Amino acid sequence: MMKRAIILLAWAACAVASVRAQGALGFDGEESAAVGIYIKDLHSGQMVAEHNASMALTPASTMKALTTATALTVVGDKYSFVTHVELRGTRQGATWRGDLVVKGCADPTLESEYFDRNTGFCDSIISKLKHMGISRVEGRVRAVGSLADAGVIPQWEVEDVAWSYGAALHGVNWRDNVFRLWPATKEMKPKVPGLKIEVRKDPDGTELRRGAWSDGLLVRGRNVANKKWCVTSTMPDPARVLEAELASRMRDADIQVGGKKLSPEPREATELYAHRSPVSGRIFRSLMVRSDNMMAEGMLRVIKPGGSRKDAIRREKELWAERGISLEYSGIIDGSGLARSNRLSARTLGAVLEWMARGEHCEAYASYFPRAGKDGTLKNFMAKTSLNGQLALKTGSVSAVQCYAGYKLDEEGRPTHVVVVMVNGFYCPRARLREAITDYLLNIFEEKSADDEQ
Repeated sequence: MMKRAIILLAWAACAVASVRAQGALGFDGEESAAVGIYIKDLHSGQMVAEHNASMALTPASTMKALTTATALTVVGDKYSFVTHVELRGTRQGATWRGDLVVKGCADPTLESEYFDRNTGFCDSIISKLKHMGISRVEGRVRAVGSLADAGVIPQWEVEDVAWSYGAALHGVNWRDNVFRLWPATKEMKPKVPGLKIEVRKDPDGTELRRGAWSDGLLVRGRNVANKKWCVTSTMPDPARVLEAELASRMRDADIQVGGKKLSPEPREATELYAHRSPVSGRIFRSLMVRSDNMMAEGMLRVIKPGGSRKDAIRREKELWAERGISLEYSGIIDGSGLARSNRLSARTLGAVLEWMARGEHCEAYASYFPRAGKDGTLKNFMAKTSLNGQLALKTGSVSAVQCYAGYKLDEEGRPTHVVVVMVNGFYCPRARLREAITDYLLNIFEEKSADDEQ
């Protein structure tokens, strides 16, 4: 009888181990969802857990881990965008007979609130004008930027466009391409020229709607009459906002702006100012921790300077193929993961993560991920567990999608394991799914720790 009990206990232990190895997370309705898991020990090279690892799933913002890895290996962590400001035309005394032109380079950080050490763009321009003794610009203040297929990506959902996370990349970007609006008074900060605002009371809550190329914004909400209530929305054309703000700031500084469209258009150029962005390492860290879609799209473009989004993605695929990692059967639409039609497998993400962990950029790359229980999108994840601070993961979440991709770290912050968990099509509450993933990872790594000690 004792022997039979021991056999049954051994069978049960094997069954539990098998379930864990197969990646059963144990959340309600898992049988109707798609789950992909890939966890690998970097020291031994052994798989710790694998389940549907080759199944292509919607990665959501874990796509940023791929974009950041690619861009980091192309430009490094010291790269800066440079925005040039020119005076076009000729000088006549204290008057510049021509235009002031900001030449955008698709810098996604220009006057961003997340890089306060790099702000003061307008002040720097005004200071340069005053140093030259210019008190009048007869022509226009213009902001121009060339970026192939700029603006909202066609595969993004129209419901996302007006919300701050739906800010698109343009040739000229300004103040994170978002603005605050007080619907009761229609006050805007910064002011968005030409925006047509419609406000409706709605007991069901807040809703923002704007078409991809539209200047019309619809705001619905319960508190639309409350003068203190505000919403944050996206700019249809950030260049126009920059032009208006810079011209206004110049007038406030007693530099007149004629605003005339001169004919013929002045072409002779004199450089006035060159603005450098934060270095790419700081941008990578910011976009990964905060999951900034617009900045991710900006860093995707540095992979293929001057090219289109499709050119950058094509080059990204070529680079990883050269490294032995095929993205042939992956669906890459953007750099941020906001497009629901993106597809990556847990194995593909895991292979990229492993390649980065074994390469020259390992330390920098791992430092860009938010830490569990510490910061960014992981601040509350596993905060009260033994894995607090020991997981560095990029999260990804859209409707019915919850993904994690990154590393288990040692005490010195070095990657010891690749960790990818992807869930698509779940119906249980998201909080319940997070609990199931937490329990699963705790079981995996507590068992691993116990085995190592033995």
